[in-house]
Amino acid sequence: MGVVDNTIRVYDSNMRKLAYLENAYNIGYSLKLNELWTAQFTLPATDQKNIYCQPFNYVEIFDGGERIELFRIMPSTLTRNSEGNIVYQCEHVLATLMDDVLFQYHQIGNIGVGTVSVLRYILDHQLTKRWQLRNCDFDRQFEYKWENENLLSALFSVPQPFNEDYRWEFDTTGTTWRLDLKRLPTQFVADIIYKKNMIEIKKEVDPSTIVTRLYCLGYGEGDNQLNICSVNGGIPYLEANTATYGIKSSILVDRRFENAETLKAYGQSILDELKNPFKSYSVRAIDLHRKSPSKYERYFPGDIVRVIDKEDNIIENLPIVTVSKSDITGAPGDIEVEIAKKTRDIASSISSLQDRTRINEVYAQGATNQMIVPFADNADESNPATMKIYIPDTMVRINRLVLNYQLEPFRAYSKAVGGGGASVQSTSSGGGSSQSTSSGGGSYDSTGSGGGGYRTTDTDDSRNIWDLGGSYSIGDVTSLVDGHSHGIVPHRHPHSHSVNIPSHSHTFNIPNHTHSVNIPNHTHSISIPNHTHELQFGIYQGTTADQVTVKVDGKAMPPVQPGQDIDIIPYLSVDAGGKVQRNTWHEVDIIPNRMTRVVANIFMQIFTNSRGGGDY
Repeated sequence: MGVVDNTIRVYDSNMRKLAYLENAYNIGYSLKLNELWTAQFTLPATDQKNIYCQPFNYVEIFDGGERIELFRIMPSTLTRNSEGNIVYQCEHVLATLMDDVLFQYHQIGNIGVGTVSVLRYILDHQLTKRWQLRNCDFDRQFEYKWENENLLSALFSVPQPFNEDYRWEFDTTGTTWRLDLKRLPTQFVADIIYKKNMIEIKKEVDPSTIVTRLYCLGYGEGDNQLNICSVNGGIPYLEANTATYGIKSSILVDRRFENAETLKAYGQSILDELKNPFKSYSVRAIDLHRKSPSKYERYFPGDIVRVIDKEDNIIENLPIVTVSKSDITGAPGDIEVEIAKKTRDIASSISSLQDRTRINEVYAQGATNQMIVPFADNADESNPATMKIYIPDTMVRINRLVLNYQLEPFRAYSKAVGGGGASVQSTSSGGGSSQSTSSGGGSYDSTGSGGGGYRTTDTDDSRNIWDLGGSYSIGDVTSLVDGHSHGIVPHRHPHSHSVNIPSHSHTFNIPNHTHSVNIPNHTHSISIPNHTHELQFGIYQGTTADQVTVKVDGKAMPPVQPGQDIDIIPYLSVDAGGKVQRNTWHEVDIIPNRMTRVVANIFMQIFTNSRGGGDY
């Protein structure tokens, strides 16, 4: 049997063609705006080509010769009907992005990082590079955060904060699949007119979706979860249309937002969509494009159509949100089109995607925090630079503890200090006997004298002295010599003597000699009057160390150079279980080899519980 218009082509997981399913019937599809497209078909149980319809094999579906899209067979939805035939459920190959995940925490975006970079970041995490970004009409600089998300969920979340309508477009005809993020068209491309191409129209007004009070929450958990109180007058919610519909409360939680202003703006855009009842049109129409492709446009999700029903006075331009056919073989012209504003897309399509594709949220009950412990002070060998870190038991995880330091010249801020004066005593001296320096001695003349004639005092006594051989006598005393004596008769002769002394001098001879000096034990008293010294303020620099020793909780680290990031976690004291001790202070000592100024920081990345705290 030749290939017919409604043939389904089967490929293996490597896109090798396996078979044509010419016996397939009840072929249908549902194409939803910005959601995962689905399809289904049935094969007789006796068809030998059922063997090719293995889970995760690909099927290419055609409608009247036009290619609808490429889908893959899902393993959990193979069913056998009452007739014994097999019904296969399929989903668009965009679902291959659910095969890969953003494991643990990922953050990208903000100033300087636009939408294109964010989308490519997500697609770069494909293990098998099936999808590439081709075109993107947006360049927003939102910040995005994901934790344990599959790639499809992350991808679909990127345009959700946009204040413009958008749609995803695909090209899966090549070996590498292309993805586009485009603005939604503003011009209508077709009419759906009652009694022309409209078989039935159903208008839905759903007041159950009305929200007039919206509480907005962002990143975090528990007591530390971001709200809008700080930018909304202390009120955690937004309100609209309460006079008309009363208070209809709901809670918006979007952990991508860490800024209160941004969270409030996003919440306001959501409230603007939800403050009125959801309105949509479900239309059963005739697929005129199938009959005349050149004359009529094909219905496609995101296209704007004009709904005209003059009997009910309905004329409205709205986007197509769903295009579906239940049986392109049995009823090829029957098509169902849902037309609505994006309210339903916001309110339900995102949640339905989460039900199907999103991994359960595993945001831990806490928050990741980054802290810096600064230090700047003088230090020396005896007085180290000591930095202290307190780790409470609420600190669930310690991700990083990094030390970085610099050495600068020792710094002082003045030159003098005030003094009160005093009377002080010097240190005592033991005294002692000391010998002076030696002298060479010599002969010295006295001062000269002029001499002259001088007369002695007068006398009236006179003595004669004779030499008598063996005796002599003086006065009236006769000495006996040899038994005889001579008497001398005393007599008196008054007289005087004249003495003449000529000019003269005397010579003194001083031999070589020394003098001994004896100094007793003594002290000196010094009196300092009360006084002050004027302070001279300024910044005065001294020495700079050229070597330091770093100790963490008393453990010396290997030598490290200034400016290096130093992981200090391995040196922190631990408990019996090998975990860094909690409820205690930890110390980091930087010990220089001379006086210096130490400038240091400890960078901390930690995860803490968010329960039981106050709001002070």
